Amino acid sequence: MPTATGLLKAVEFVHFCEDLAMATLGPTFPRPERKAMWTILQLHYGNPDAHFELQPQVSHGRVELGLHFEGPVEQNDLFAMALAERASELMAELGPGWELEEWTSTWRRLHRVYPIERLDVALGREVAAELAKALRVLQPFAAACAENYVPRTPAPGPSRESRERHWRRAKRSG
Repeated sequence: MPTATGLLKAVEFVHFCEDLAMATLGPTFPRPERKAMWTILQLHYGNPDAHFELQPQVSHGRVELGLHFEGPVEQNDLFAMALAERASELMAELGPGWELEEWTSTWRRLHRVYPIERLDVALGREVAAELAKALRVLQPFAAACAENYVPRTPAPGPSRESRERHWRRAKRSG
């Protein structure tokens, strides 16, 4: 809930933006699958490696909104190249402030950043409108990213028994 001054905590801001964006899109718009991790919201259409992300970063003075490609580098490059081929059309629909970039050596994203001093209702409305626009414009592309998607199997970690042995040894030597 916003305070009397209209200020929002980061987690409230994320939920406020999501609720407004979904209301703007209406009940017939395809609903994405969602994953919320405290102050990060990820929305996808069948491929969690290709997801919309909303993240307020108050300590860095920004809110980031974008379509992220965080899967295997070859797949990320293919998705980014497909977006780049339609960049002029997509950028015209999305408006100013959006950038397609190589974010890390393996991840790619089409995103925009809002510089902020605080999270408030007015900024939440602006970001929610932009999230709704991004979903409307990029949803067909995000859904196509799910074609032939095969979830990666996580690398096996240490067994429970192995972890317990480690902790017993650590306790004895501690």
